[in-house]
Amino acid sequence: MRDAAAKWAIAGVVAVLLVLPWWASSYHISFFVSVFMYVALAGSWNLFSGMTGYASLGQGIFFGIGAYAFAVSTVLLKWHPLAGFALAAAVPAIGALLLGSVLLTTRIRVAYFAIVMLGFNEIAKTIVANIKEIGSSHGLTFAPLASNLVAYYFLLGLAIGVTALAYAIKQSRWGLGLRAILADEVAAEVTGIGTVAHKMAMFVLSAILIGLTGAMIAWNWSYVDPYMAFDLAVSFDMLVMAVFGGVGTVMGPVLGAVVMSVLKEGLSTTIPQFHTIIFGALVLVLIIWCPGGVIQVVDVLRRRLQGRRTRVAREPAK
Repeated sequence: MRDAAAKWAIAGVVAVLLVLPWWASSYHISFFVSVFMYVALAGSWNLFSGMTGYASLGQGIFFGIGAYAFAVSTVLLKWHPLAGFALAAAVPAIGALLLGSVLLTTRIRVAYFAIVMLGFNEIAKTIVANIKEIGSSHGLTFAPLASNLVAYYFLLGLAIGVTALAYAIKQSRWGLGLRAILADEVAAEVTGIGTVAHKMAMFVLSAILIGLTGAMIAWNWSYVDPYMAFDLAVSFDMLVMAVFGGVGTVMGPVLGAVVMSVLKEGLSTTIPQFHTIIFGALVLVLIIWCPGGVIQVVDVLRRRLQGRRTRVAREPAK
């Protein structure tokens, strides 16, 4: 009953978001584009890092690769945007395969993996900034989107797709294998689970989705340069939002991205001088006191409410 109610609630929210542009202002549409971007990024990070335990501090490298693959194909090669998106999915996938074949086939420590990914992100930024043929540090400029509704609906669809994919994986036998890897990778391998195949598949899937997000954001901004595309803040934001919401869960990254986006927007407009300090303090407090994130807080409140209802229902019987 509760699952059915939750599904109907989610369907209702999606329906509202589909018709929202009919009456929303351009400011609100831009805000929701940002929210959908963060939902897609946090969810994509969670597909790999949250489900395997390999926390990545440099997953934003695929955001930059996707953005530049789209830029090069549409601006320099004059390809159709659909072909550009195909390339923005293919190139990050190839990059993830290459990186994964080095990092995920060996028994590298999780902490080292996080730092190595951070290093690769900075290497990619430096290389792109020194290639004159693709604009070097000056970047590339796009023809602007005909309407920001293109970005709105594309990123809404991507955010829904990432979340639905996480749910499907969690319910599948593949998801059971990922949970075994998360609990104890050595034990999972001993029991016959293909740990390398599981990790590689999720790494590539995460890279594709992040690359598509980067391509759409670059097109929406009509500009891309190495410092925007490979900004470490992109990697840190998707990580923090997933952890803030509830790492390894389906709805955690969604809640984390939405709550953090609303908090950032609200604090930056009301107290712009101190909003970063207050925002950082709130994030730290939640992570320290509720390591399970917002989803844990929601679970605790729901259990307490159910317990209260049960006690009230039993009182007349006494």
